[in-house]
Amino acid sequence: MMACRLRLHQRVSFHRLINQVLFSSTVRLVGVRPTCCSPSRDFAAVKSQKIQPPKKKKRLDEACLERYQQYSRTYIQSWILQGKVHVNGRIVNKAGTQVSDKSVIEIKAEIPKYVCRAGHKLEAAIKEFGVDCDGKIALDSGLSTGGFTDCLLQHGASHVYGVDVGYGQVAEKIRVHEHVSVIERTNLRHLTKLPQLVDLVTLDLSFISILVVMPAVVKVMKTDSTLITLIKPQFEARRSQVGKGGIIRDPLVHKEVLDRI
Repeated sequence: MMACRLRLHQRVSFHRLINQVLFSSTVRLVGVRPTCCSPSRDFAAVKSQKIQPPKKKKRLDEACLERYQQYSRTYIQSWILQGKVHVNGRIVNKAGTQVSDKSVIEIKAEIPKYVCRAGHKLEAAIKEFGVDCDGKIALDSGLSTGGFTDCLLQHGASHVYGVDVGYGQVAEKIRVHEHVSVIERTNLRHLTKLPQLVDLVTLDLSFISILVVMPAVVKVMKTDSTLITLIKPQFEARRSQVGKGGIIRDPLVHKEVLDRI
């Protein structure tokens, strides 16, 4: 009877051991000295070990923004869609594709003139209106990535004060430029002064009327300063005049907005 109990006990212990091995996430095998009641072979004592979490992956567009800080998100996402971004030698055309820190990412696209497309808008206005930026001190409000500021610098501005209500959007090329002062987390209508008065002001504002910020803008302008602004009717018209999706198609409303400004 005693021999039967011993065998039964050994069999139950063996099954417990197998269950521990099967259901333990990570095991380390340690030799156990055999006893008179154990079989001649060695068994294993099971100890759980902490599993190292896998390295986090990132979206392809976010990884590109970290590695190519001189370009805007708009440029990068456009290049991805166009198949101009290669990951480990293969074309990837989805911005949300997960990539690891060790992935080799290459952008095979034409180098843009400005850090974002906004620079081309301002360039068109400078040419159309014949604005002289050479040696001028400028205020660029609605700085965002820095397209307007980049354009002003390339057209000869001596210094640009870039103001934006947001934070962390400015391209690295603009942020570290010696002739740029970045003023973030600042609502333009609350701007009281700058280190010096400016010769030129550019505005690219959203969700606020130009007329609301003008009292603050005038305080930092010289008497003969030039103002260039983008006019966005959806932020200037009355609420009843704004259509679905913030689109205004009525040319009469466009004219009314322009006349008021």
